[in-house]
Amino acid sequence: MKNRIRSCAMLFAALCLPLAAQDGGGKKAPLTLATALKLGPAGLTKFTNASEAGQDRAAGLYATAKRIETEQALARRDLTLVPDLDSWRETLAQVRGGSCTLAYLVNGGGTMYSHGAARDCAPLEDFLAALATRLPLAEGKGDAKAAKQVDDALAFLRKLKAAEGATARSPEEEKARFAKEVKIIAQQWEALKARLGEIPAGEARRIATFAVESLGWLKQGGE
Repeated sequence: MKNRIRSCAMLFAALCLPLAAQDGGGKKAPLTLATALKLGPAGLTKFTNASEAGQDRAAGLYATAKRIETEQALARRDLTLVPDLDSWRETLAQVRGGSCTLAYLVNGGGTMYSHGAARDCAPLEDFLAALATRLPLAEGKGDAKAAKQVDDALAFLRKLKAAEGATARSPEEEKARFAKEVKIIAQQWEALKARLGEIPAGEARRIATFAVESLGWLKQGGE
């Protein structure tokens, strides 16, 4: 099992490369920002293809367009808010990508998890676009329900076990590797919880809920 599924951020970089459709003469047809935003991930498969990999790339094209639109709008208001938004992007990509990583290990592999991680860049950018309109966030003390959501997620993650026989490693080696992976991902959730404790309650609940949605990969076996 390779580290290529380590995080959604890594998969985003690897799979979300710009592509363009080709006409009958082999020339690339241009894809504008406006067109990408209008078509969305599903419609953009006409510029990639409808295969699994094509859907991954289409999601990446949409996410790229959405990020550009969001950052441009935010920069027009206050350029210093763009790095702030990017820090939330990194935090959320880590915890949501971690869910895909663990789902792969818990459920014994499967390409659905790498595809799911790659395509998650689209809903992530949609969420961040909405968050950007509310930046800068005021100082706050977080929210008890949001904190509990993260605590419940941590408790759930720490009870997980890797699928047996998923790799050529011995059971002891696989157990140690899985424990290390859980520890890293748990630290990312703890970092999220710390950030949520410094913002208003409503924002903390919105962000925690979006983060916790990714656990569906683990609770439902990716279905």
